[in-house]
Amino acid sequence: MTFKVRIDVMRHECLATVASKPKWLWHHRFRHLNFSNLSLLKRHNMVHGLPHVEVLSEVCEGFLECKQSRSPFNKHVPTKANDKLEVVYSDVCGEIQYESLGGNKYFFFFIDELTRKIWIYLIKRKIDVTKVFKKF
Repeated sequence: MTFKVRIDVMRHECLATVASKPKWLWHHRFRHLNFSNLSLLKRHNMVHGLPHVEVLSEVCEGFLECKQSRSPFNKHVPTKANDKLEVVYSDVCGEIQYESLGGNKYFFFFIDELTRKIWIYLIKRKIDVTKVFKKF
């Protein structure tokens, strides 16, 4: 049995508002180019159809979000380990869609925090993790 369903699509008022203001339309067309540069393009006749654009005091919200500054990442992350193999991270990844030439569908790895050395072990089944862990 099928039923006819009517879905009301909400109106895109934000686009209609932008389209009704040519200055903002050109601002969006040029990927949020500031209005002083848009007026410069008009003065030098570099764009056909561009209306006279005055510098507006209004600010584009999308532009502000993109231009927000963010704090820089730390160059040197402090480590918890003082000696090799003091802190070791490990994880099991898989089941991988295509098995390796040896028939492995999982891999198990260890990362030493201090030296950043990585050991990777290929395993056929997840249950083999305990064997690899004991070897390590």
